Formats: sequence, C-alpha cells, structure tokens
Amino acid sequence: MSAYVTKVALAAAALALMHAASAQPPASGDAPSASSSRDLHGMWEPTRFHVLTDAPLNAAGEALVQRNRAAMDSGRIMHTAWTSCRPGAISSMTMPRELIMIMQTPREVVILYEMPRMIRRIELDGTHPNDIEPSYVGHSVGRWEGDTLVVESIGFNGYGELDAHGKPTSTRLRTVERFTKSADGERLDIEITIDDPEYYTEPFTIHRSWRRAEARHQHEYDCMENPRQEDFANAYYVHDRYRPTCMRVQGEGMEPSRMVCRREEQ
Repeated sequence: MSAYVTKVALAAAALALMHAASAQPPASGDAPSASSSRDLHGMWEPTRFHVLTDAPLNAAGEALVQRNRAAMDSGRIMHTAWTSCRPGAISSMTMPRELIMIMQTPREVVILYEMPRMIRRIELDGTHPNDIEPSYVGHSVGRWEGDTLVVESIGFNGYGELDAHGKPTSTRLRTVERFTKSADGERLDIEITIDDPEYYTEPFTIHRSWRRAEARHQHEYDCMENPRQEDFANAYYVHDRYRPTCMRVQGEGMEPSRMVCRREEQ
C-alpha cells in the first residue's frame, strides 16, 4: 500500500471515529443544550429599574437609615458602596440597572456585571469553605432544584448597601437566589432572599426579572471619582472606607486639572 493510500485510510478512520463520538449521548455531567431550561448563558437586561422600598429593619438598621436620610435631607451627596465603585455591591442583586452576562459550564456559573464591574463565580454542587475570607461579593455555591438554580452566598464583608438609601448589611448577611428561565427562554426570573439578623427582624424576599438581550453588549464602565473639589465638604459617606484619599479636581477653562488629597486626620 502506498504512503498516500495509507494517509487517506487513516484520515477516513479518524473521521469515522469523530462521527461515532458525536453520535453518542452526552455524559450526565456535560453542559445542558441551548434549548435546555437549565441553560442560563447569554446576555440579559433588567425588565425595569427597581428601588427597594420595604424592608423589615430592626432598631439598629432603622437608626442607620435615619442617619443617612438626615444627611441627604440636609443637601449632602450620599455615597454608598455602589457609588464609591466597590466591586460586588449587594445592590447589584436587589437594585439591577445594567446588563448581566452569564457564562456556564457543568461545574460553575459565572455572572459578569456591567455596573459596577464585577465577576461572581458560583460553584455548582460545591460547599462553603470553613475559612472564608470576607469580601464584597461573598462566596457562592449553587445547585439545581428541577429547572431552578438555587444559589447560596455567605462571606460578605459588611461593606455594601441594599439600595440608594443606604439600607445596611453586615458580615452576618446570607443570601439565597433562585434563577428560573421562562418556558420560551426569553426571560430570567430571580428571587433573592436576604437574611441579615444584624439589621433586619426577619428574612425577606425580593423578586426581579431580566429579559434576553443578545443584540446588545456590555459597555466599558469607567468608575472615576467626582471631580468637584467641593465634594470633600459636601459628600456623605455611609462608611468612611468609601471616602477617597485623593480626588481629581477638574480645572476651570484652560486651567489644568489637579489632584487634591486629604491629610490622614481630615
């Protein structure tokens, strides 16, 4: 047999093996097909902007909210984790504004948020480690209950608010999210249960929904500090760690911009 015939025979055999492999049903751990109700991948946008109006605040939580309200009523500009560009602000779950992109494998679901720019990794059928390092985004594990993805998150650092009014969270915060895709695959309903006994009398649940937005794409989110120098005096920060050490001040007319920094004791 010539070398050419041998190569042709080997190529034909390899092609036959590829066709045979593709004809086999996927293993149980493989990713779901695009038509599956468990396939959440894609680009999604909120159906509408939500503001959190009711929450069962306890005395400690109400005191903080009243303090924030008094600052705003006096004309000050309030900065929360969201407006201070902290990653993983809990308000991204409860007060959606921008696109989310979901990527999915058999072992994890990854959610990319447009604003604030952040990434959440959800390990499927995993467990929380015993030594979680607290963070803005927390630690998330998920499991499937029928066609609903249930995500439990703990390990938050307590520096994040539920809404623009500064409803607080603590390191005791636990969240449970339930992601369910509609039958036509065009809507994603998300139910978020908030449990934080530090500031709330009982757990409470928020309902949100996204619609498929494959024709759109996420924009770059450039989070810069407000360039007005007067904001040092007029700004109100829910937590002092949100306060910038330095701020760029935009020059007037042809005057160049400059950096203004606080002294440590200011």
